[in-house]
Amino acid sequence: MTAARRQQGLVLPILIVLLSLGGLGWLLAHADNGADRAARNLKRETQTTRALEMARDALLGFAANYRNGEHPNADFGYLPCPDLDGDGSAETCGTKGQPSIGRLPYLTLNLPDLRDGSGECLWYAVSGSFKNNPKADTVNWDSIGEFRLIDRDGHPITLPGDQQGLAAAIVFAPGPPLPQQHRTAGQGRCGDGPGAQLEHYLEVLGNTGNGIVDVHLETATNNDRLVSLTSGEIFDQLKRRSDYAQHLQTNLQAVADCLEKTGLPIPPTPQHHGPLQLGNVPPLSTLSGSCTHPEKRDAASNWSELMRYGRCSSGSACLTSPEGPCRGVLLFGGERRSTALLQQRISPQDKLMTTQYLEASTLTALSAGQLHALPAQISVVPNSTSPDDIALCLP
Repeated sequence: MTAARRQQGLVLPILIVLLSLGGLGWLLAHADNGADRAARNLKRETQTTRALEMARDALLGFAANYRNGEHPNADFGYLPCPDLDGDGSAETCGTKGQPSIGRLPYLTLNLPDLRDGSGECLWYAVSGSFKNNPKADTVNWDSIGEFRLIDRDGHPITLPGDQQGLAAAIVFAPGPPLPQQHRTAGQGRCGDGPGAQLEHYLEVLGNTGNGIVDVHLETATNNDRLVSLTSGEIFDQLKRRSDYAQHLQTNLQAVADCLEKTGLPIPPTPQHHGPLQLGNVPPLSTLSGSCTHPEKRDAASNWSELMRYGRCSSGSACLTSPEGPCRGVLLFGGERRSTALLQQRISPQDKLMTTQYLEASTLTALSAGQLHALPAQISVVPNSTSPDDIALCLP
């Protein structure tokens, strides 16, 4: 047999081998068994979880460092408004006291362009009680969130760290569109742009108007993922700052200075308690002194609702303290007690009640005209409450 015929005889087996190898490669490349699907799902879930946690950590950091950044005259604890036009930056959002929902302002938070495992931009909702623009009248550790999480049975989930178990803010990963959702590919970074409609991205949200917003975690048609923040978590983060107790002390001292400089005015709607006229702190706008200065005004206003002010009914010194005789006293109620003797600081009526802020032992000491047993310095401990009342002598 000639060499040419032998080569021709080898062509067919080689072609068969090549075709077999090619078919095997195609099958391997296009395999879609359960293990492969599970691996892809895990990768998407991991990306979604990582994005949500990064966003949550950044929001806590934003609140804990708000005064140190571009807002030296503001207090700590504020959260940014959402991105409402798709450019990655926070905007002014709505009216004072109302929640706002939009995309996560990743540029404002100094984050990369975070996406969930489906490549969708993250969404973000913030309570009116914590947003920075426009601000609520007061923001402190008694502030309450506006998002109520609902379980699969329709029961509210009580989140720790908030007086009513509500969330101050939520970050959402919308996941891929469901059959009833239509997301158009727009010019913006996230597709639809400023006109994006919530119902085409998020299924978990109930009413988004005034008041509390329900967030249904598990429904028959729901692929949203989320993480929440509470007021307790925001202020636990703040209490980790080595200078936070001193920040609160400075605000307390500023209000004391204003009361002294204004001549110890009569408290609003005073109650007679032993030798004192005891009540709330007068509106700071009616006082003179450091509490009205731009760098103190916001923080002093936020925390003055936790303060109580006593003035000697006689006009002369009626209290004794380690600093000497006092014609009045400024008290800081600290964190509320949520166990044995329940304190609630929710309604306007609650906030007028002295017993919601001052402990029975403090009231006993005031009746006796003695401040020696009351500390004069604020202390804070992360993941713990500091309910001790603080007393500053007003000579």
